[in-house]
Amino acid sequence: MDAADLVLPPVHLPPIDDANKLLPITGLVVTGVLALFLLNVLGSLRRRSSHKLLHTVVLVAYTLSYTLVSYTLGRIQDPDNYFVEFPVWAVCLLMLLGGTDNLMAYNLNDVENWKSFQVNHLFKGGLVIYIVLVYGQAVPEYQKPLWAILVVNVLQSFLRIKSMRMASKSNLLSKNVKPIVEYMEREDQLAGNQPVEPGEMEGYRYIVAGEHKPRNYVKRNRIKNASRSRFCSFVGGASRSLNGSFVVIEDPDFLTVDKIWRCKGSLLQPSSERALRLRDVCLSMALCKMINRRFLGCELYEAKLRKTRDFVFKGLLHGDTRDERAFRVIEVELGFVYDLYYTRYPYLYRKVRYFALCLPVTMVILCSWLTYELFREHKDPTNGKNAPLGITVALMAVVTFLEAFQLYLHMASGWFKVALVRSYVTKYNLQQMGRIRRTIIDLLLRLKTLGPWEGKLGQYSLLQNYNATRRISKCIYYLTLCLVDKDKKGRNRGKLVKLSTQVKKVVIDSLMGSEGSLTNGAQSLRNNRVYGKLSWACNLHTVAETILVWHIATTICKHEFDAAPSDQDSGQVSTASSLSQYCAYLIAFVPDLLPGHSFDSAAILDKSIEDARTFAPLQGAKTMEEKCRILMSNSHTNSSEDLLIVKGARLARELTEAIQDIALRWRVLSEFWAELLLYVAPCNDSQAQAHLEALARGGEFITHLWALLTHAGVLNRTLNVSEAV
Repeated sequence: MDAADLVLPPVHLPPIDDANKLLPITGLVVTGVLALFLLNVLGSLRRRSSHKLLHTVVLVAYTLSYTLVSYTLGRIQDPDNYFVEFPVWAVCLLMLLGGTDNLMAYNLNDVENWKSFQVNHLFKGGLVIYIVLVYGQAVPEYQKPLWAILVVNVLQSFLRIKSMRMASKSNLLSKNVKPIVEYMEREDQLAGNQPVEPGEMEGYRYIVAGEHKPRNYVKRNRIKNASRSRFCSFVGGASRSLNGSFVVIEDPDFLTVDKIWRCKGSLLQPSSERALRLRDVCLSMALCKMINRRFLGCELYEAKLRKTRDFVFKGLLHGDTRDERAFRVIEVELGFVYDLYYTRYPYLYRKVRYFALCLPVTMVILCSWLTYELFREHKDPTNGKNAPLGITVALMAVVTFLEAFQLYLHMASGWFKVALVRSYVTKYNLQQMGRIRRTIIDLLLRLKTLGPWEGKLGQYSLLQNYNATRRISKCIYYLTLCLVDKDKKGRNRGKLVKLSTQVKKVVIDSLMGSEGSLTNGAQSLRNNRVYGKLSWACNLHTVAETILVWHIATTICKHEFDAAPSDQDSGQVSTASSLSQYCAYLIAFVPDLLPGHSFDSAAILDKSIEDARTFAPLQGAKTMEEKCRILMSNSHTNSSEDLLIVKGARLARELTEAIQDIALRWRVLSEFWAELLLYVAPCNDSQAQAHLEALARGGEFITHLWALLTHAGVLNRTLNVSEAV
């Protein structure tokens, strides 16, 4: 059967009395474009926001996209509903299925199911090709841009599939992580004879680029002929002579952190603040590759080296702006980690990065072309009042805007910046380029987007919320047939608070004072000479119990004794209170980020909430001041069987008795909470996956601390870094 035998539906606009037949399809297509808009805009925001409504909207748009596209394409193929612009609508729907670069997958399960996505997209793509092939013949003026858009969309979908496959556990381990594991194992052996200068990154050969080239990992050759005077086994640019000494050989295929710091080009001059930030972006990329090994359970060979600790304590945390710089580097690093698993941006960084960048540029041009053709047709007086054609023009205008927005996000991403710096460092001619090319590169590097993290702390107060109920949450839970989780009783989230400079400072000061030897707050009590009186509160059975007892004590101190602190003390009060409520928030909402099993932490909190609800003296108490006063009146017992809320009240009384000075008391509390938060941050590799999943929910401050400690070689709470090699 040839094309001439195909029975095409009549090419005409539906009569006025049949126009209502288009309304359902029009609504479906508009909904599809709206979903595409939400995935583009909100998909780029979910990394930096933990707002539940935002994540719910993104999840709904992402989940329903397949069903929406399938059903609408089926309706479009019905000859009774035929409209001349249906091929354009079908292509718009396929663009929804192709997804956005900033939301390749919603969660890690989607990444592992990349084959299912490939099958679904191939089937839907075949339907769209059929629609354009058969129905598109009636509109020859749209044929060229339609087919061009269709081809580019297929290529973009191919990149999405390749990106999902690259992020899957098996491929990630073999092609991305394993080479770095082998490289760092050799670096461990070479570390003894390498000069190290953390401030200038001298001796820190952390890989920024080049690990994907297999030729960089030539296995060591065994020399059987003793008459040979010298041999080299190339691993990461290093060789070894027969006498056992190591000689560093620069491998041009590798781009390491120390090479970027040694670059003398004007773009990376250390005198420029912007150049320093560009260097730090490349450092974040290298650290992303380093920490990625923990998600797959690979060994961190450099953790036992002293230079690893020095990198953080004498390098990253060196200088007057150490708090700002350290958290900025870690924040960008975790943004790269998120992108690797949930977006297509990493393809900007691979060998096809220029091809991948050409696709959004081409798509913007083609969408603009098709929009222009549609607009010109709409303005033709012979068409009269053609409402569906006007809707098509509006839809294509929105799609064109979204593609332009996507292109900007492409070029403003850290991946693209690192790719430019990589080319600049490795290609000498770029360092000698003329003013015009330098200006272009400079402008590209100045493109900015929203930060990868909102920089806020979750808050939860046990005494304030133990009696709270969420009727709306229950209604939504039952109306959605248990699809939406209902909040447990007594677990109302508090308002997010900004991660202040004061909080960062007290945490970094505590880390610098400990030198990586973490304790559960005991050292801060010793430093302030109150450990003997308060030590019992640091020696409870679990970390969750310690957090809750100190959280209750901090809350009582704030509301019962120091309800109106002076301006001088308010900073310490705010720091201690926000850290206290953040640690309680971790138990209530993300217990899998804390030591021990998450079920145990949740069970301890459930029991504390139930104890507070049934504690007879608290019955009828409404205000926080009243609750604190009642608890203080029952705090004079000293039994190991006391409820946690009573133990918290006892600790609050002992704090006020042992430390009369209000300012000193809140300094002790802020230092204690900073030390305790650092203590709970490390985790084993099996729990590292929880941090990766938390990144997709907006990120957590404890994840930033976990990453920082990992780069200092502090992988668990029992490691004493001061005893490192």
